[in-house]
Amino acid sequence: MYVSVTRDVEGSGMESIHVDDILFLETSQNRILVHTNDGVYYVPNTLERWMRAFDSIGQQFEMVDRCSIANLKRVTRLDPVWCRLHFDDGSSEGVKPCNVARRHYRKVAKKIEEMRKA
Repeated sequence: MYVSVTRDVEGSGMESIHVDDILFLETSQNRILVHTNDGVYYVPNTLERWMRAFDSIGQQFEMVDRCSIANLKRVTRLDPVWCRLHFDDGSSEGVKPCNVARRHYRKVAKKIEEMRKA
């Protein structure tokens, strides 16, 4: 499945990215930012609606903070000290980590562990 995004904050210049390329989505200043290894894109709507959309097609996205949802399939490393998810795969430098609310960290870590065992 592909998602229509834009690199421009104002919404011009639409392009499509594959859902598997998405690392995480977050809200910032009333906008939804889509983070990939290649950069940051913008999409309309709310995180709750994106969560429902991803869930309906069987994607492993999880609400990790009140302003972030993460693609658990793309997590390469967990940081229990700083409560962060990392997505670095060695192919690109400077991929931003995704913060996890402390109250969600154990649940998210458990889901990632279960996914890796399956």
